[in-house]
Amino acid sequence: MIDDNVLEKLEFTEVVRRLSVHCQYSVAAELARDVRPTSDRRVASMWVATTAEAAALLRDIPEFSVGGARDIRELLVKAEKGARLQPPELLLIADTLHAARRLKRTFLRLPEHESRFPNLLETVGAIENVHGLESGLEQSIGPRGDVLDTASAELARLRKAVRIAHSRVTERLRNLPASGRVGAALQENIITIREGRYVIPVRADARNVVRGIVHGTSSSGQTLYVEPYDVVELNNTWRERQLDEEEEVNRILDDLSSQIAELADVLRRMVHAVAEFDVSLAKARFATQLDAVRPVFHDTSTSGRRTATEETGHPSHRIHLVDARHPLLDQSTVVPLTIDMGDSFRTLLITGPNTGGKTVALKTVGLLTLMAQAGLFIPADGRSVISVFAQMFVDIGDEQSIEQSLSTFSSHMTNIVRMLRQVRSDSLVLLDELGSGTDPQEGSALARALISRLLSARAMVIATTHYSEVKAFAYATPGVENASVEFDVETLSPTYRLTVGIPGKSNALAIARRLGVPGEVIDHAQSLLLAGDQQADDLIADIRRRREQAGAELATAERTRADVEELRRRAARALREAELARREARDSATAEVERELHDARELARSLQRSSMAGNAAGPTREEAREASTRLAAALDETRRIRKRREPQAAQLQRPRPVRPGDRVRVHSLDMTGDVISVDGGNVSVQLGALKTRVPVSDVERTSRGEGASQPTGGTTRVEVPKPDLRVSVETDFRGQRAAEVEEQLEQYLQDAYLAGLPWVRIIHGKGTGALRKVVRDLLQDHPVVERSETARQNEGGDGATVAYLRGNS
Repeated sequence: MIDDNVLEKLEFTEVVRRLSVHCQYSVAAELARDVRPTSDRRVASMWVATTAEAAALLRDIPEFSVGGARDIRELLVKAEKGARLQPPELLLIADTLHAARRLKRTFLRLPEHESRFPNLLETVGAIENVHGLESGLEQSIGPRGDVLDTASAELARLRKAVRIAHSRVTERLRNLPASGRVGAALQENIITIREGRYVIPVRADARNVVRGIVHGTSSSGQTLYVEPYDVVELNNTWRERQLDEEEEVNRILDDLSSQIAELADVLRRMVHAVAEFDVSLAKARFATQLDAVRPVFHDTSTSGRRTATEETGHPSHRIHLVDARHPLLDQSTVVPLTIDMGDSFRTLLITGPNTGGKTVALKTVGLLTLMAQAGLFIPADGRSVISVFAQMFVDIGDEQSIEQSLSTFSSHMTNIVRMLRQVRSDSLVLLDELGSGTDPQEGSALARALISRLLSARAMVIATTHYSEVKAFAYATPGVENASVEFDVETLSPTYRLTVGIPGKSNALAIARRLGVPGEVIDHAQSLLLAGDQQADDLIADIRRRREQAGAELATAERTRADVEELRRRAARALREAELARREARDSATAEVERELHDARELARSLQRSSMAGNAAGPTREEAREASTRLAAALDETRRIRKRREPQAAQLQRPRPVRPGDRVRVHSLDMTGDVISVDGGNVSVQLGALKTRVPVSDVERTSRGEGASQPTGGTTRVEVPKPDLRVSVETDFRGQRAAEVEEQLEQYLQDAYLAGLPWVRIIHGKGTGALRKVVRDLLQDHPVVERSETARQNEGGDGATVAYLRGNS
């Protein structure tokens, strides 16, 4: 388990906060903020695979979402405690059940979802069917959060009684002003309610005119709100019916609350599954925003072998980041870095000036490692490879920021002491400004000793430092490599480019000169430097110049290679296009010859049938000559095409020994005749009234009486029987649960479609309407259903649905 302090210092908490913004479900956003990296490689791989599935899903269906789900966890607790949930609260639960069911149904309809999205399928599988509860809520609670009349037959009856009682009392009150005395006593000709009872406004000075119960007065005292004695009993009846209605509503709410309490655990799993699915989608959206790629984890099964670099590289872990970018910086301006460690070295020391990007490099490596272990894609090149670390230790300081270090020596040492007690070979250690905050000589010695200790522990280490002695130590110590961040002295600004293999320098004197420090002061400072230090700086500068030159030459060579590769691709494409055009022309010519040959065959067969039938008006000599000429021309063209397309087959094909009088089949004509004569490689064959000359390779001797019924060239044709589908045009699902119907209806529609039925009638009954809704929802989006409609009254009316099948109706 990686310590929360490490996550905080590497700003992983900010990464997951930004991840949560991409969630559409409030529970998912909360879950996203709690995402933590795992130390188990198999779990990390599974999480990454799930994110990849979500990314593929969004590429196919960009609008895919879990919209409509609500956070109902507190309502579940409330129901479990026996509380009565109110209609608006039940509406939230109903919306969540509907959203979960829609999510599962839409996902399960995706093509090849089992093979393409196995991890997401497992998440969706936790959404259990609660059709009974959902149907009850849908039947009882309206879209405005009110209890519907359909909640129960008793409620419908009581509400009808309330309406009747209300109508009677209001009608009686409206008729009172018709009496001259009462009408004159009213302040206004209106009916209003006081204390839950209908009253009329009576002038205070006419109180004795209208006998009744006073329920209040106006603020001026000029109006009394009187319930006349004539309507007291009607008001009582209306109020009693209201109380009966309220009691029935409470009973319904209690019943629904009780059902929810019983299914509370199931609903919690549903909420969690929907949230997990949304978090996976959020990870995919976050990856798209960062232009991030799926991380590839280093295969530890190929590690652990003894190699020549075993003492310098890492025995099992590797970090190979190509063009990696810090995810919290502006992705359009951040300078990417490339690091490859674990093969020839396992400790990297980064040097360079302050504000040069050393800490950014340190945090980038650590943060991308955490992201990968949390199942997130990383902003880097797709060639990047990363390892899963069981532990990660970071010493950046409590007040550390990307620009400036404000930590103290004591805080550094406290962190390092704790680290040394726990570090192992599967640990990643990130140390910023190693040995700083104290005397430079002692700090340098302490830094070298700590590096040696971490080397012996075989941990993967990245550290930043300013000490020249530590740079020299890296050169002389196997398993340790130098790196530097570049600084442009001319512009006094860092380039943020990381160069592995070359140590950096502070550039303090160059910066001071550019800032206007007098030249004599700079010269005096240079004279105080040790000669070896100056030579080392000059050597580093020369190495850097040579490396940049080699890099420029390599880039030129790469561009040249890319140009050559592009020319090769263009030439290959042109060659393919030319070959395609040649094939199309050849196929077109072949098709034309085949048509001519077919016409010639038909003419020959017609003449042969006429001759065999002894038709007096049989073929004339001119017709026979014309048929023979067309046959010969078509055969010659066929032979030329065959020689071009199948030269090897023509060479391998041997003439069958035939003699005059043999019964043979002419393959090119698909006709049977008798051999008249054999002349070298050709034979003359009598085909009814026609005589033709063909190559020996074009004929095959057959047994007498087989005729045209024998297959050509030994080929056997296999007839595939059509399936015997005896499907009724009507199916009845009454009495079945809605959850059982979908699969059965799916199979029935496929069978009916294959059987060629133009339409089918599906009987679902009227009942509560839940079964009808399931049937019609499935028919609406089904690929073999062209349209559907309610059956006619004499065929079942609302209790049945007729579906017209595509291509059959």
